[in-house]
Amino acid sequence: MRLTIKGFEIRVSFIALAVISFLTVSNIYTGYALCFAAVIIHELGHLLCMLVFRIRVRGISVSLFDIKLLESDRYKTAFIKDVLITLSGPAVNLLVFIISVGFFGVFAYVNLFVGLFNALPASTLDGGQALYLVLSRFFKPKTSALIIDIITIIISVPLFFAGFYTLLKTRYNFSLLFIGLYLFTGVFIRKDKYL
Repeated sequence: MRLTIKGFEIRVSFIALAVISFLTVSNIYTGYALCFAAVIIHELGHLLCMLVFRIRVRGISVSLFDIKLLESDRYKTAFIKDVLITLSGPAVNLLVFIISVGFFGVFAYVNLFVGLFNALPASTLDGGQALYLVLSRFFKPKTSALIIDIITIIISVPLFFAGFYTLLKTRYNFSLLFIGLYLFTGVFIRKDKYL
């Protein structure tokens, strides 16, 4: 689904819309709403930093596993600004954790998880994007991408096995398994993983 309002484009994948609708109507997993709110806060951190640096944002794209800001001037951005924009999402999640930990416990810890998870140096996450920017100052882009892909596999394989073990023990908790699988497949599936 695409919607354009005064030049600002909003894209929502059908699968994401269907899953969000189902979870909302069925009330099966209320924690999803907290995660979604933390991800929105995360993207607002990126957006705020882009506005500070006067980078034009032309839209937002929502898929089942990703919310992305669509910017048009990002490739012209100076190195340090690009790194700050990339890390501003996790930084805002960590700031929300610090501010809300005494008042909104579960929501605070969801923000802590989203911030720390996105700070991992994995190819499809903000930490990986920032590391790619730094490595690209010293190596060719292809070499930088290969280094981060290897780091991502090193991170995702233990997560996958820990998740599989957790699933066998609990018979219901598949979150670590899903995270490990998401990171591992992101190395091979996502073609636009590096800015």
